[in-house]
Amino acid sequence: MRSARKKVSTPKHIPVFFQIIGLFVLWALYRSLFVFPDWFDEIFAKGIVFGLPSLLYARNALRVREKLGLSPDRFWCGMYMGLLVGGIYGFVGAFRSLSSGTHVEPGMLFASSQFWYTFFLAMMTGWWESVFFFGYIMNAMKDEYKLPEVFAVVAACIVFVAFHAPLRFMLEGFGSVAVAQLTLLGIFAAGQAILFLRTKSLYSIVISHALWGMVLMIYGTP
Repeated sequence: MRSARKKVSTPKHIPVFFQIIGLFVLWALYRSLFVFPDWFDEIFAKGIVFGLPSLLYARNALRVREKLGLSPDRFWCGMYMGLLVGGIYGFVGAFRSLSSGTHVEPGMLFASSQFWYTFFLAMMTGWWESVFFFGYIMNAMKDEYKLPEVFAVVAACIVFVAFHAPLRFMLEGFGSVAVAQLTLLGIFAAGQAILFLRTKSLYSIVISHALWGMVLMIYGTP
């Protein structure tokens, strides 16, 4: 009688936690060792480091469009909410500038090729970061570790801030300015996560992320 062979179970994938650690090290090394133009960072570097893991997750996920918020029937709802939130960012940015004594003059922004170039890069940034941090990381935390939504949001925010920390520290040093900027980024990430959970639409946080970036460019970084 042949003895039954014992099946050895092998993991189907690298756990999300270790994926995040590996990608963080890769991104931190890239930021510290290489200096490429902004268009390369936002289109290609983030497309590889943020986009590929998200696509691999989406390929194996059930109901991919629903999980990543890419369902066509959520497009217009997402766009309206993203524009609404982005409009609030714009109002706050203008109010902050006016209250600090800055004279704001109307400009022909939409007629400027530089404006549209910057907006395109902001959209690319919003796309890759939204797919990675919220479509992938936050969903994967709920799927793999069965975290409640509130803890999945916290986890996604921590990862978001961690990935933005190397550049902030390189630009501002290890001081209060960098800490303040990272704190603001954490609050922004929490808002993005909540918006994504409520709208179930990636489109909403892509457009709100892009408009957030444009507000910072026009009215100055915090």
